[in-house]
Amino acid sequence: MKFLASAQALFVGSREPKSFHQALQTSPQTKAKLLEARKAIRDSSGRIRKDDSYWDQTSAAHKSYRVRPDVMPKFATQGSVAYDLLVDPVHTPPQQLDLDDGMYVGVDYLENGQPVLVAKALFRLVEEAVAPLCEARGWTLDKTKETCVRIVLDRQSHVDIPIYSAPRDRLIAMDSVELQTRADSVLVKKAGHHFERLPTNKIMLAHRSGTWEHSDPLALTDWVEACVARYSEAFRRSCRYFKGWRDLRWPKCCLSSIIVMAAIAEALEEMNGAHRDLDDDQLVYEISRRLPGIFERDICNPAFPGASKAFSDWSSEERREIVRAAQVLAEHMHDALKGTGVADLVVDALQQAFGDRIPYRPDLVKILPSIAETVTAEVAAIVPIPKVIPSTSG
Repeated sequence: MKFLASAQALFVGSREPKSFHQALQTSPQTKAKLLEARKAIRDSSGRIRKDDSYWDQTSAAHKSYRVRPDVMPKFATQGSVAYDLLVDPVHTPPQQLDLDDGMYVGVDYLENGQPVLVAKALFRLVEEAVAPLCEARGWTLDKTKETCVRIVLDRQSHVDIPIYSAPRDRLIAMDSVELQTRADSVLVKKAGHHFERLPTNKIMLAHRSGTWEHSDPLALTDWVEACVARYSEAFRRSCRYFKGWRDLRWPKCCLSSIIVMAAIAEALEEMNGAHRDLDDDQLVYEISRRLPGIFERDICNPAFPGASKAFSDWSSEERREIVRAAQVLAEHMHDALKGTGVADLVVDALQQAFGDRIPYRPDLVKILPSIAETVTAEVAAIVPIPKVIPSTSG
């Protein structure tokens, strides 16, 4: 069945009022506020003190650790800000803008593969370092998160600081405050020099409970950039649209942004290149009708497809709710683009799916000719004018 309506201008293109894509994005002022807070937090996080409490006690037996080496943290922004996928939340709170700024500490490793630094103590170190800044700025330090230090800036935003280990010699060589990666290379270029990429198997995430877990967020950044290279910027726009849908549908939800992104990549893969010929409204329709089936299956970490544990580790009830919500979304998209030729009804259906960030502009909806109208027009165009022959019968 052909599309009966085109709502492309409602998704991207309209300036007054804003199109859906424009309405989803954060303002330059808000981004600037987040980045300024990131800088202040980084500046307050100094070197790790030469205090035995920060080192694993078994390392004390090693002669090389009797003089504690300096540990200077370095940082790499990750998550939605790094991917350029930050979306303004709908329900604030509990939803907030989130800037994830990974702190990397250069370490040596014990014989069992664990870092010599104590994970639990590093949380205390960071929280003690940023506490005066939080008090001066009126920020709130949240000490309840298992895998990060959270600093709540206001009702709308927070900064998370996950703490990672990295090989000390590699981190020292990368003489930059900001770590970056190249999706198409294992090398990182800084100040005209190339350094070997930090080894994924050595990057470990600290837990507040005191344990370390293998985790490389830089690999996920590479995966996002690879998706953009494969599917074009349509991948990023689609991620924003469906994150906006998720935020509208659930104030708080187990459907994480990474799962949304992985599901969209899977849908685009199923389309086998057909997305290149579609406008955004049609692309959203095609992704929507594939999502229920994708959410019924397990979705694994796209940067580490061999991971044993699925990202979508949901209960049966949670899965049913998410699949049903995706089915309703697909129904709304069908109603909007294939179920009517009335502009007002098109906008109504889209707003039911995505809320009032879809502008109410029926005048921007294009009604396309139906199959019957097309056939009639084609037939009419080729039927010859009948020749009138005079007759004397009577």
